[in-house]
Parts: sequence; C-alpha cells; structure tokens
Amino acid sequence: HHISHGSASALRSREPAALDASNRSGGLAKRPAMPRQYADFAHWQREWLQGEALESQLAYWQKQLTGAPPLLQLPTDRPRTAVASNQGGCLRFSISSEVTSQLIALSTHEGDTLFMTLLAAFQTLLYRYSGQEDICLGTPIANRNRSEVEPLIGFFVNSLVIRTNFADNPTFCQVLQQVRETTLNAYANQDLPFELLVDALHPERNLSHSPLFQVMFAWQNAPTEPLTLPGLTLRPLPTEKNVTTFDLTLLLAETAAGLEGTLEYNRDLFDKTTMIRLVGHLQTLLTAVAHDPNQPIGTLPILTPAEQQQIHNWNETAVPYKLDQPIHKLIEAQVERTPGETAVFYEGTTLTYAQLNQHANQLAAYLQKLGVVADEFVGIYLEPSPEMM
Repeated sequence: HHISHGSASALRSREPAALDASNRSGGLAKRPAMPRQYADFAHWQREWLQGEALESQLAYWQKQLTGAPPLLQLPTDRPRTAVASNQGGCLRFSISSEVTSQLIALSTHEGDTLFMTLLAAFQTLLYRYSGQEDICLGTPIANRNRSEVEPLIGFFVNSLVIRTNFADNPTFCQVLQQVRETTLNAYANQDLPFELLVDALHPERNLSHSPLFQVMFAWQNAPTEPLTLPGLTLRPLPTEKNVTTFDLTLLLAETAAGLEGTLEYNRDLFDKTTMIRLVGHLQTLLTAVAHDPNQPIGTLPILTPAEQQQIHNWNETAVPYKLDQPIHKLIEAQVERTPGETAVFYEGTTLTYAQLNQHANQLAAYLQKLGVVADEFVGIYLEPSPEMM
C-alpha cells in the first residue's frame, strides 16, 4: 500500500516507463536512490513546525478565522441528518475553450492566476445560493515547497481555508482582488496541518458536517504526462466516487479543450437534478464573468438560457381584456354574477364577492365622511391582508 495524492500520479507513471526503457536497452533496471524519503519529510515537519514558526502561522489562522460561520447554509433537497453518512455522487462537465481563454486573459489582466479566478467565481456562486455574505471554502495544497520532496511519492497535501466577504454587493473584480490577497496569505502560512488548526480553534464539532468548511475547491494542475510503453497503449480511467467527505467538492483541471470539471456531492443532501442545475449556473456565471467582470456579484446572471425561457413562459400570462370601465365597476358586476364565490383568500381568511363589496362600500362611505371627493389621491399604509384589497 502507498500513501499519495494527485501530484504523485505523474511520478508513479514516470517510474515504470524509465524502468522499462532501461530493461529494453539492456541495462539493469534499478529505482534511483532517493536522498530523502517520505518519513524524512514527516520528521522535518515535526522538527520545524514548533516554537516561533508554529506560533506565527497559528496566529495568522486564528486571526483570519475568528468569528467565521461554522456552517455554510446551502439550500438542500433534504434536511441535514444528525450524522453524515458520506454517500457521494459524481457529475462531470466541461467549460468551453473559448470561455477558458477569456478567463485566462482576465486572470492575466488582473494579476491573478486562473485558480484564483475560478475560486472567486465558485465562492460567488455559493454566495448567490446561500445569501451568506461570509463564505469559508477549503482548498487542498500540494505542500511540495521543498526541492528535496519533489521526486517523492507520499501524502504531502494540506487543506487551506479561504474566507471571503461578500458584503455591500462588490463587483467580481473586487471579489477577485480579495481572493488573491487571502490566497497569497494562506500560501505563506500553508505549513500548519489542518488537524492542528482544528485542535487550536476548537470549533463546535458536529457529526453532521465537517469543521471550518463544508465545501472544497480543488484545482488540478499537476503535470499529467502520458505513460508510454512499447507495444502498450495506456490511458487513465475515470473512477466513480460513491463517498464524499464534504457537502460539495468541485474539481477543475485545464486541458487543451478547455476546463474539465467534476462535481462531487453528498447524496444525503442533494439530488442529481439539483447538481445538474448548479453546474449549469456555474457555467453561466463563468461565461458572464469572462465577458464583464466589473458587474456587481448580485446582478451577475446565473440562470441558463433554458431556465430564462422557462421563466418567460411562466410569466406569459397576459390575456386580452377590455377595460372599458374602472376596476371597481368590474368587480361590482362580478358581485352581481357570483356574490357567494370566494373573491379573496389570505392565510386562512376568505371573503366572498358580496363581503368584499360590502367592506369596500363601508370604506368608501368613511372616506367621504372625512371629506374625500372624486379624483383625490388617498395613500394606503397596510400590511398585506384582505383589508388591503
């Protein structure tokens, strides 16, 4: 068994290719001796991350996450269970090369990376879904920031918490600027293991969700060199993941054809149809951001063209209606036709047409008594109610 993560895939694929080439050339196939091993990294991390280094990074994260919301309240298809079962679903999708190129150009113009732009867009979508102005999202980092560990296979990855504030309806560019600063500061303090951070912050623990963040965004930019062996054709096969640690995990990777994405979701909380809609909203949002990043986040479109057409159809309720009389005369005519039929229904209270007409006549008489005459404006100050009608 081995412990590793995505960055190690390329390392694992290089090794058999090198050994096969050595065998075929008549050489003695040997694995290259590694000056450092995974255990050396673990020992170095424990030795280094103490004293002033530990206190500095811990102080940053404590300040950064003070007062952070314990839970991202996304609208779910079912209530959160007392104990999460981690049943996972998986949905794959893509972003066109045209939109990807525009997002790359935007990132370059703003002095950001594509990862930061995509992270800001995903957090914006989470804000639009939840209405929560304080969003904490997790992102993995390879943590291979020492040259000695680059060739090693092992689990170096750490989780960083990216906290973004959406108060006062900022533009997407303003959100992107905030995400850039937060991300760079997080990178500078990436060595503190997430588990130690949780222990230090003592967040309220709940078996129904993960601590500090419940949504993960992973940017897969590790080199994926194809494994070529004489006489063999090899390609990676996608795996269907049926377990998940978080409510949502979005994985994006840049390819020659654009962005390839995978959305993993907790099936206790979300239906697949809901996740298909979420992916459509993300695609629409990324297209809008690529075209005009200076829009306020509250007005950025997220509905797909099909959804916009559906809403148009729902609101297409206009019918020809001849208004040759004032509205109150039309209602009086209806009173004569159906006096006992329900005219108004509100929170369990009903009025028939006859009752509505009687109340209206009483109010009219009262206004006349106060001196109101024809063509005068009368202001109405009432909560929604039958009396307002």
